[in-house]
Amino acid sequence: MKLSKKFWVDQLGEGWTSKLRDILRDPYMEKLMTFLQTEYALNTVYPKKKSLFRAFKTCSFEKVKIVILGQDPYYNGDANGLAFGNDDSAAFTSRSLLKIFNIIERDYYDGLCLDFDFSLENWADQGILMLNTALTVRKNKPGSHTKQWKKFTSAVLQSLNTYAPGTVFILWGGHAKAFIPYLSENMHILTSEHPAYAVRQGNRDWNCTNFKEADKILKEKYGQVVYW
Repeated sequence: MKLSKKFWVDQLGEGWTSKLRDILRDPYMEKLMTFLQTEYALNTVYPKKKSLFRAFKTCSFEKVKIVILGQDPYYNGDANGLAFGNDDSAAFTSRSLLKIFNIIERDYYDGLCLDFDFSLENWADQGILMLNTALTVRKNKPGSHTKQWKKFTSAVLQSLNTYAPGTVFILWGGHAKAFIPYLSENMHILTSEHPAYAVRQGNRDWNCTNFKEADKILKEKYGQVVYW
């Protein structure tokens, strides 16, 4: 599968294509896209193929201020291409996303938020890259594509190290924290347990302070905060 510059600009946008040009020219990417073509043809894979690189198209390189790093997409069909975001066709809101919503509602809206965007596209529009470390997953097989995406994810982090020092990284859970060695000391790194861990432990409260910590950094750096 020969992949042209136009193909990547259509998938990722001009900025990301420029900053990721080395990895995009690597034979690895042709092998990865051939693998995915076969996976989509023979298995049920999430997110939908059209949403594969949605995280990059909705948050251009030039806009990135924060990266929220997930693991892999929801493997039950709820994935929309943005880490933790829900597809419009999802029957129910994912439980991890409900934990995120509960924090936002409590900390920013006095316990009553009427217009939270469960797709998280509003966050992406504000410069938050909602990045899963694996952009695809087979139905009901969590982690099934993790190995295949690792080189690409590492290249994305390296591009941010090189061209966007001072980016805020929000890492939830052990899988995301394992990528800390790929981040330079010039990055702001915020961590917490994964919201799914709170769900698994009897659906207890998820106490995460990263949103307010990120706002403090952005206020000092840009004079503005996120509309969470």
